[in-house]
Amino acid sequence: MALLIVGCTVVDLIFPEVAKLPAWPAHTEFTSANLVLLSAPPLVTIGGNGANAAFVAARCGAKVTLHDNLGADALGGLARAWLAGAKVRIASSRRSRRTAINVTAANSRLRRATLFYPGSPVALPASARGFSQVLVCGWPHPPLVPLARRLRSWRAQGVRTAFDAGPILGTAPTLTDLRSMLAALDLFLANEHELLAITGETRLTPALGRLRNVFRGDIVVKLGARGAKWLPAGKRVPLHLPGRPVRAVNTVGAGDTFNGALLAALERRASFPAALRFANSAAASVVRSPRGVLGLRPPAFART
Repeated sequence: MALLIVGCTVVDLIFPEVAKLPAWPAHTEFTSANLVLLSAPPLVTIGGNGANAAFVAARCGAKVTLHDNLGADALGGLARAWLAGAKVRIASSRRSRRTAINVTAANSRLRRATLFYPGSPVALPASARGFSQVLVCGWPHPPLVPLARRLRSWRAQGVRTAFDAGPILGTAPTLTDLRSMLAALDLFLANEHELLAITGETRLTPALGRLRNVFRGDIVVKLGARGAKWLPAGKRVPLHLPGRPVRAVNTVGAGDTFNGALLAALERRASFPAALRFANSAAASVVRSPRGVLGLRPPAFART
C-alpha cells in the first residue's frame, strides 16, 4: 500500500542569524539606512506542509504520492527535482502558474519574520483508492464541509484519515467548526499553540479534554523540543514521548518532518509509540541540520 499526502509545496528561502530587520525609509533608494548585511548565506530548501511531509515519508521508506499545487515555473522545477530525488510521486489535479515561496529571516533565538506567497489552493483528489493512509495538511486548508465529505468517502475505501490543524493564519476554527470533519477522521495532529487556539484553552491538559469530548480518534500534539503527547483513540489519559535533545540550527519544517516520519513508520506497521519515537528522532535530525528538511537523516527503525 502507499501514503497519499494532500498539501502545498513551497520553496523556502531562509536567512539565519539576522540581527535586525530592515526598516522602511522615507525614500525609495538603496542605502545603508535600509540595508542589513548578513554574515551567512541563505538556506534554499524544500518547504510547504505537504511537500515536507512527503519528502520525509519517502526518505523514511514509504511509498508516497503528493497531491499539491506546484507551479510551472523555475521554482516549481527546483521543488520537483528535490521530490523526485526522494522518489515522491506528484499527482496534482491542476497546474498552477506560480510556485509558492516562503522567505524567512530568523534571529539567534530562532524567532522568525516571514514573507509568504501561497500560490494556488490545493484541490482535494476525488479518490484515495490504492492508499492505506491519507494526510491533509497545509494552508489554506480545504473548506471543512467538502473536506468532511471527502474524508468520509476515503474512509469508506478503507483508508486511515489524518489531518494537521496547522498553520493557523488568521482566525482559528472552533471545535464546532471542525465537528463534521472530526467525525470522519482517524488521526488529529497539531502543535500546542494550534490546539490551544482551536479549543480556546490556555493549558494543554484541558485543551486535550475538550478535543476528546468531540473526537474519539488518535490525537497527537507536537511539543517541539519537549517531544509529543499522544492521546490514544478512545482514551482520556495522554502518553508523553520525550524529544531528542539537539542544538537547534533551524526549526522550519520540524513539525512536517514529524508528520511524515510518523506516517511512514505506521505504514511500516510500527506500534504507535515506536512511530512517535521515530518521528521525534527524524524531527531532531532536521532541526540540527543547516540544510533543513533536505538534511534529514532517517533514524533507525523499530516496530515496537
